[in-house]
Amino acid sequence: MKRFSKAMFLCAGLVSAFFCAASNAKSLDALAQDFIDLGLRFQNYDKSQFLFLGDPLRARKAKMDPATLSDVLASLDILIDDLEQSERLAKTEAEQSRARALLGRTLAMHTRGRILQGEALDSFDRESYLTFGVQVPKLSDAHFVELAAKLEHVVPGDGALVERMERFRDQFVIPVDQLEAVLGAAMSECRQRTKAVFDLPLNEATRFTIVDEAPWVGFTHFEGNAQSNILLNRSVPIHIERALELGCHEGYPGHHAHASMLEQNIIVERGWKEYELIQLLGPMAVINEGAASYAVELAFSRNDRLSFERNTLLPLAGLSADHLETYYHFIDLINDLSWARTEAARRYLYEGYSREQTIRWLMEFGLETRGTATQKMNLIEAQRAYILTYNHGYKLVSEYIERHADSDLARWALFRDILLKPMSPADLAL
Repeated sequence: MKRFSKAMFLCAGLVSAFFCAASNAKSLDALAQDFIDLGLRFQNYDKSQFLFLGDPLRARKAKMDPATLSDVLASLDILIDDLEQSERLAKTEAEQSRARALLGRTLAMHTRGRILQGEALDSFDRESYLTFGVQVPKLSDAHFVELAAKLEHVVPGDGALVERMERFRDQFVIPVDQLEAVLGAAMSECRQRTKAVFDLPLNEATRFTIVDEAPWVGFTHFEGNAQSNILLNRSVPIHIERALELGCHEGYPGHHAHASMLEQNIIVERGWKEYELIQLLGPMAVINEGAASYAVELAFSRNDRLSFERNTLLPLAGLSADHLETYYHFIDLINDLSWARTEAARRYLYEGYSREQTIRWLMEFGLETRGTATQKMNLIEAQRAYILTYNHGYKLVSEYIERHADSDLARWALFRDILLKPMSPADLAL
């Protein structure tokens, strides 16, 4: 059923609905402020991480607000109507894109609220579309069996395949006492390559904090003023290929660089205040995680990457470079196999699988160890369909850039557009 704003009801019978809507339409800047006020109050009921770069007093005031989740959802309904109207009445393409992007984020918040209230959506596809603006093709068990057969040839030997894979990967685990040195060198190289192309704020900087027992390997906590604290989870093994992946994904040109440029170019220079509040769940996550997952391929060719690891990172970690090329063939297959995590979320959230059944399915078809399967299960329980943003987001971003770019410089330019233009996942399919 089509929703109508209170303003439109008040106008009914006086003049034409269109004229009345136009005369009472709020500016996008005003709607952005409404979004922030509602978003901050929404976070009183959602434990998901979020970023707020605005006035701390505003956040404290929202924290003490007595509005119930139902109250917030009712107000979000009105904001959705107003944003739909704003998109229809936009006079420029930029205004229309901005309104559409903010509408997608508001719809995602509304959907998340319905789920928090216990409302059951009818399918994983429905949840992923309403929350992230995408639908992910369903993959059969046979798809993962085929990948496992390919891995059998890459990792020969005795014993179960998952055990052989773990032994093979163990030779490339970065020792915990070398993590900061290896990750620091990787981050520095990623930063150097990014700054050669992008104008980052002069004061931007990152630092590392080592943590335990997190549901992720790395997480960027952007603190504002172009400063980030990058958290690394030492409770899980971090393999050598993750060094540059984390350096680019969490740092440059990934999350830290993105947030720094967003703050400077969008919030300060354009005055688009809705970007002072970034919720974890929403279409922006597909863009953010997809771009960050592609970042290492933007900064390094495969040969560059192998050379830097062989000559710099592996010696720092005290590891041998033997079998590095074979290891990367293995990693390519593992990356394809990681789609099993999205299928696990689908099964757990909507197909009746128990937690234990899902862990066992991940072990059998995703070739996870019980430890890594349990970690992925924790992530699914905490963030539901969010896990799709990595693989599907990467697919959308990489295919968009490779489809439209004919040079390295063009790839970097398109990547910057993805970071700083109000794009939706649907735009990346064009």
